Amino acid sequence: MSNAGMQQGMKQSMVATAAMQQFMRALQATNMELRTLATQAMAANPALEELPPAEETEDAGTPDYAAIQRHDYLLDSLSEAPSLTAHLEEQVRRSALPAKVEEAALELVQHLDERGYFADAPQEIAAQHGWSKNTLAKALQAVQDLDPAGVGAADLRESLVLQLRREGEEHSLAMQLLQKHWQQLVQHRYAEAARELGESELAVAGAARRIAQLNPDPGSAFSRENTSVITPDIIVSRKGDELVVSLTDANIPRLGISAEYREMMAEQVDKPEVRRYLSRCFSEGRELIKAIAQRQQTILQVAQAIVQHQRAFFLQGTSALIPLKMEHIADATGLHVSTISRAVNGKFLKCSFGVFELRHFFTTALDGISPEAVQARLRAMIADEDPRHPLSDARLEQLLAAEGITIARRTIAKYRDALHILPASQRRH
Repeated sequence: MSNAGMQQGMKQSMVATAAMQQFMRALQATNMELRTLATQAMAANPALEELPPAEETEDAGTPDYAAIQRHDYLLDSLSEAPSLTAHLEEQVRRSALPAKVEEAALELVQHLDERGYFADAPQEIAAQHGWSKNTLAKALQAVQDLDPAGVGAADLRESLVLQLRREGEEHSLAMQLLQKHWQQLVQHRYAEAARELGESELAVAGAARRIAQLNPDPGSAFSRENTSVITPDIIVSRKGDELVVSLTDANIPRLGISAEYREMMAEQVDKPEVRRYLSRCFSEGRELIKAIAQRQQTILQVAQAIVQHQRAFFLQGTSALIPLKMEHIADATGLHVSTISRAVNGKFLKCSFGVFELRHFFTTALDGISPEAVQARLRAMIADEDPRHPLSDARLEQLLAAEGITIARRTIAKYRDALHILPASQRRH
């Protein structure tokens, strides 16, 4: 084979590997993680855009996913998670600040919105309470030092700056973009920013991708609607003796290639550097769109195989659950076991008997081993562990798997609790 042929083959192999990695990342991700991944990709790739939701046709036999989500919210939201304000207040009180500064910091926290941004300017708050400039400065610094990183900002740009500073990237190219080239950044004018910074366009695009990895909504983890709600990925409905398996597509982003940037590509005939950049953006965008579509098809394929193997469960209930290994589903679908594992990771199925994680269907006793026997094995393993390095639930899962006992980590934790055995962190001597 010629050198040119070898180079072409290596290039194709690298592209295939990158595409596979993209697919595996999408497959492993939960729906919410996939949305975050897509949001970051859109921030870094100007050719990507989110399309409006697909038009839904009326079908009396189609499950009402919105009603299902509302129902799940009522059933699953049984405990109120700490609010962002409460979380920050607790940290302030533990920070050993001078009394006046602590009082000011607690007041500032009250003026943060659900994203963690100031709803009112700190200077206006200080004027209302008669704080000195020194007290305000110290209180504001205390708030901006709290967890999660990025809270206590006036706007998105300041929040991103705070996050980079927390990561020790004070003098990075990404920080320069945020502080001095914000408009060029948000408008994806990387070539212009590169010229002014004396950097390559590739380096600026890389810095933009770094910024896209930051959290634009640092308070989101404490938002009420994001807590204690399980939205199913799969719906299993029954029509007579037939079981119908379908995807909900809840929170799945619909991405497309921007028509505006397609036109730009056609116009840049005499600018090869710009065309190469746009071509790379288009290629990366299409790979992500393809990976998401392939992810959905794979999850559906795996769920259909699970339902087929556990048909009795979906018709009769929990008592009819039968032993099932991931290898069985791999054989049925032609997929690798590692792909099956990624496909069921953090994915949930709703049927007439409730909402179940897909891994639930692999947690029953296998090869004739009863739950009691598994518990006895767990007790023996923990009894023989090194007390200085106790076995975590994850390690126990691996050791059991090596013995041919496939069991979910959460089931190990449940069995350990039933045996009145403390977690590894509390067994260490």
